[in-house]
Amino acid sequence: MADTVDINELGRSVDPKSLSDEQLISTLGTALRDGNAKDVDPSLFARLVKTASKQQLATVMSSEVRRPVLEAIFGRMSEFYSSKGASGNRQVVHWHIKDGSTTDSFQTVMQNGTCTVTEGTDEEARTALTMPGTEFLKVATNNANPVTLFMTRKLKVSGDVGFATALQKMFQIPSA
Repeated sequence: MADTVDINELGRSVDPKSLSDEQLISTLGTALRDGNAKDVDPSLFARLVKTASKQQLATVMSSEVRRPVLEAIFGRMSEFYSSKGASGNRQVVHWHIKDGSTTDSFQTVMQNGTCTVTEGTDEEARTALTMPGTEFLKVATNNANPVTLFMTRKLKVSGDVGFATALQKMFQIPSA
């Protein structure tokens, strides 16, 4: 197998567990560095996350591709926003992806049928979600139930817990 393959081809035809950590990281890095993140098929990425081992996901989230992966996910989040069930009021959500001493924070602002994503958190949030990178990848690809993660303390919610539960309905997340 070549050192790198097309990320969509990987999602279609390769079992990620057959790849070494280096091959998986190299493939993700190449796809997100050399290609356009919008070219990555979300359903195929979801399949990749679903079939990768927890250790592989942890390795990805502790590697140099962590930031490009997070930026790709948050960069496309507004595409999957559905204002169904949302009010016209300004709703701010803080997302904290925390692994050890590394924390990446993003903010989503939903108002008037649109969702805007920025890096950092500069407004007061209605709710804030904190979770490890592996769990975030699973939630962002519809491969984990946020309520279950909350109940097992893998997802921490501060602020309006009821609103946090409704977030899942506000995003039409492609799944594997």
